[in-house]
Amino acid sequence: MGILGKIIREPLLHFLAVGICVFLLFNLMNNSATEKPNRIVISSGQVALLAANFSRTRQRPPSEEEMQRLIDAYLHDEVYYREALALGLDRDDSVIRRRMRQKLSFILEDTAALLDPDDEELTIYMGAHAEQFRIQSAVSFRQVYLSTDTRSDVNADAKQILSRLRAGENPLSLGDRIMLKDTYILASRDDIKRRFGEGFAQQLLTLAPGDWIGPLKSGFGGHLVLITEIRPGRMPPLSEVKEKVKSEWLHSRTAELKQDTFRKLLENYEVVIQESKEVSDAASSNLVPISYANADVPPEKEPR
Repeated sequence: MGILGKIIREPLLHFLAVGICVFLLFNLMNNSATEKPNRIVISSGQVALLAANFSRTRQRPPSEEEMQRLIDAYLHDEVYYREALALGLDRDDSVIRRRMRQKLSFILEDTAALLDPDDEELTIYMGAHAEQFRIQSAVSFRQVYLSTDTRSDVNADAKQILSRLRAGENPLSLGDRIMLKDTYILASRDDIKRRFGEGFAQQLLTLAPGDWIGPLKSGFGGHLVLITEIRPGRMPPLSEVKEKVKSEWLHSRTAELKQDTFRKLLENYEVVIQESKEVSDAASSNLVPISYANADVPPEKEPR
């Protein structure tokens, strides 16, 4: 692993990268308004973007008149947007707050997407989350269903039908109707559990291939089964599931980056939770500012 790779994974560098992205984005969006608040510049890039969006929607470039209408609409939006900000209409608006939070969250996600773990780190992550990537056992089997609703003695009927099955009689001519397939090819444990229930899956996976057996119990009734193939569960090599591991690793690191960034930003704020008359004294006493929620020391002893 190179030195650069180790540096890239440092949490402090992640936060620094996020800070730079936020700073650049903020300046990009507010630079012209900061210098000359009453000046609106519609750049050639913005004009090209308007034309490109029109072409993508209409499957043709805009005419000169349509281009003028696009610019007029953009200008209309920009003027109203600036005036709304000047009037403070963005304050105490839950929709705007949620949208701004989403935009910052997207910046963090884009930052995390730049991370590129090597095989060593992915192997470590895979080992720490082995069950998530383990390939389950798979079973191929046939089943003949026996309804407990229409049969007075399922076990006695099962014994008789088993003899006929072992003698080579066609399974399709035996048993009762049910909205389940009579044959399953390499079904995973989760698939079997989802279709037949946990109890049936546990019973089935203890059997060996070779002969009809049963009845196995499920929520539907009884089942005579013939296992034709078993593939044991296994832990695959990284090369076989690398894309899945990388995706899960990235998802995990993105969540960590978001949480770490939030905690770091929160250090710049003082959080005060005022007591509410609608909340009992006992409940109010348990309210703790999130900045102290997982602290190793009590609030009054927090290092400065």
